[in-house]
Amino acid sequence: MRRRLNLLVLAVTGLVVVSFLVPLGALVRRQADQQARIRVERDVQTMVTLITRELAAGRSMDELGEAVSPLTQDVSLVLPDGRIYGTVEPDPELVEAASAAGRAQSTYTDRGWELAVPVLTASGDLVVYGLAPRESLTAGVARAWLLLGALGVGLTLVALAVADRLGRTLVGPSRRIAAAAHRLGEGDLDTRVAVEGPPEMTEIARAFNRLAARLRDLLAAEREAVADLSHRLRTPLTAVRLEVDRIPDPEAREAVVAQVERLGRAVDELIREARRRPEGRPTSTDLAQVVAERVAFWRVLAEEQDRPLTYHDPGVSVPVVVDRSELAAALDVLIDNVFTHTPPGTGLGIEVVADPPSVVVTDQGPGFPEGFDPVRRGESGGGSTGLGLDIARRVAEAGGGRLTVESPPGGGARVRMELRGAG
Repeated sequence: MRRRLNLLVLAVTGLVVVSFLVPLGALVRRQADQQARIRVERDVQTMVTLITRELAAGRSMDELGEAVSPLTQDVSLVLPDGRIYGTVEPDPELVEAASAAGRAQSTYTDRGWELAVPVLTASGDLVVYGLAPRESLTAGVARAWLLLGALGVGLTLVALAVADRLGRTLVGPSRRIAAAAHRLGEGDLDTRVAVEGPPEMTEIARAFNRLAARLRDLLAAEREAVADLSHRLRTPLTAVRLEVDRIPDPEAREAVVAQVERLGRAVDELIREARRRPEGRPTSTDLAQVVAERVAFWRVLAEEQDRPLTYHDPGVSVPVVVDRSELAAALDVLIDNVFTHTPPGTGLGIEVVADPPSVVVTDQGPGFPEGFDPVRRGESGGGSTGLGLDIARRVAEAGGGRLTVESPPGGGARVRMELRGAG
C-alpha cells in the first residue's frame, strides 16, 4: 500500500510538474527571443531618429556617416551609394527588399534575427540594418531551464517525502492490526492494538479490540457452559456406581466399575479442560511420549479383550505444535474407535513417524463402509454420534496438519494424523 501510494503521488506530481514547467520553459524561450529583438529594434530606432534629425539639419551623406559612427556598434547604415557604416555585415537581399518595399523588413536566418528599416531621402534611400545573433536569442535559456528542472525535481522529492510520511501513518497501524489479528487467530485472546493513526484506522482498531473482547467473553461463556454440563454428569455417574454394587458377578462388577471410573475420569478431565484458560499459542509437545502414555493406558483393556496391540516407537523425540491434552484426547478418540467398532480379538497397531510428524492407527476390522465420509462431522457408520474422527481432524488441523483415513486393500482401517513439527 505504501509503495502504491508513493507511485501514485509520483505519477500525479510528475504530470503536474510537466504541465507547468513545459509551458514555463517555452515562455522563457520566447521571452529571451523577444528581449533580443526588442534590443535590436531599439538600437535601429535610435539610429533612424538620429538620421532623421541630421538630415533635417542639412547634413550631407558624408557628414551623416560621421554623425552615426558612435551608434554603429550593433547596427549598420547602408548609404544609397552602397557604402556601409558599422560592424554588422548587412544581408543584401533584406536591405534591397526593405528599400523596394519602403517599409521595415525582418526575418530569421542562420545568423539570427535580422531587421532592415528604410529611411527615404531626396538623395536616395538609406537603410538601417540590425542583427540579433542566434546566441542572443537563447541567452540565459539553458540556465533557466536547468533551474526549472531542479525545481521540478525538488517538488517531486518533497511530494514523495510527504506521501511516504502519510503512507507510514496508514501502513504502520494497518500492519500492527494485521499482526494482532494473526495473534488472535493463534489463540491469544488478550491481544489488543493501539488506537492510533487516521480516523479510519482508529475506528478499525476500536472495532478489532471490541471483537477480541467479544470473542474472549463468548469462549469463556462456552467453556463455562461445557463445564456446567459436564458437572451435571456426575449425578448419574454416582447413581451408576451405586447400581454397580448390585451386580452379583464379581468379574462383571469389576469390569463395569473400571469403565465407570474411566468415564468419571473423562468427565473430570473434561471439566478441567473446559475451565482451563486458553494460553494463546500452543506449546511444543512430544508426540512419541504422549502416544506411549496412551498406549500404556489402552493396553490393559486390549489385554482384557484379547486384542493384539503392537506399538512402534521411533526411538527419538517428535516435537509437534499442539496442546498436550488435546493431542491425548485425539489419540483416545482414534484408539477408542477401534475398540468400539471392531469385535473383541481384533488386532490394532499404533506407529509414530518422525518425518513428517504423525501417528498411524491401523486395525484388522471390517474397515470403513463405502458411501460415507468418516471424517465428516455427525456422520458415522457404526451408530455413534460421528463426532470422534471430526474431533481428531480438528486437532490435527489446529496443529498445522491433517487427518486421513482409508481402507487398505488387505482389509481393516488405517487412520493417519499428521501434525506440524515444532523444530
